[in-house]
Amino acid sequence: SNPHPNPILKEFSHMATAAENRVVDVTVVAKPFLDNIKAFVDKEFPDGNSPKLVGLLANEDPFAKMYAKWTRKACERVGLRYETIECKRTELEDKVYELNENADISGMMVYYPVFGTLPSFMAGVSMDSYISNCVDFKKDVEGMCFTYIQALYRNQRMLKNDKGGNVKSILPCTPLACVKILEHLQVYDSKEGLAGKTITVINRSQIVGHPLAAMLANDGAEVYSKDIDSMFLFKKDSKGRGRLYETEKGFKDALKESAVVISGVPAKGYKVSVEDLSDNTVFLNVSSHENIDKEELFQKKKGITYVPKVGKVTVAMLQRNLIRLYKGYHKKE
Repeated sequence: SNPHPNPILKEFSHMATAAENRVVDVTVVAKPFLDNIKAFVDKEFPDGNSPKLVGLLANEDPFAKMYAKWTRKACERVGLRYETIECKRTELEDKVYELNENADISGMMVYYPVFGTLPSFMAGVSMDSYISNCVDFKKDVEGMCFTYIQALYRNQRMLKNDKGGNVKSILPCTPLACVKILEHLQVYDSKEGLAGKTITVINRSQIVGHPLAAMLANDGAEVYSKDIDSMFLFKKDSKGRGRLYETEKGFKDALKESAVVISGVPAKGYKVSVEDLSDNTVFLNVSSHENIDKEELFQKKKGITYVPKVGKVTVAMLQRNLIRLYKGYHKKE
């Protein structure tokens, strides 16, 4: 039973009654961003000729197809133009170059994985990372090309456009969504950011776990980055950049110490052990599979904040990045 019948107090009741467990629907986090985007589009493009996003689908992944559908619907709701282009994976690189040159398009994204773990035939670690570096940074809504990855790891927040103006660097959508959700949950201190906070991120993929750990470290947290067979610590160095350090800490201890645990393991059977979590933990699930047994979590722990899905905020960040690219690099004066 809620001790606060007053709805205004209800939002803050988790502070008053720390023992309550709650599930957070991130629709409320996405809404102000989506409202802003829609207002901008309605005002600037009454003719409907709004910024255009292209999604490149070069795999048979049913999740990717579903995500392409969601992206289309989400763009239509706020008045942005969207198109899915399907091609063979062997034609993807040339399709990316073609879109780089297409003046009608403000942003593009590729639905990964395409080549999965196949090594690169050209350069870089994998074929997928090579493809992501073929996308022109002026059109990279996902923030996955080397220009943005490097800016992130150097904690460089601004880039210059051709006119010498400042354009905010693009950050990857899912990690950025996680940050916005943590801000909404008041995990961030208005002055100190994440200073003094310990966070564990389970997954070190180039798309989610790795950039997220760096972003959280840039904001002051100590972040344990866990993958199948290794654990690293990300924290700020003397220049204020999130950097990778070796750590002797075990996974169980890292979980115990963490105020926030973010899990993005794309495997159906994977579950984080509830026993290893502390009370009052914020748990974000960024996988399409639930990485924890929610029933057990709520039974055994107190004061848990559980976020089962982040997708709505991810799509809002994608659209926000598109508008940022449009204003910074494509707007006709």
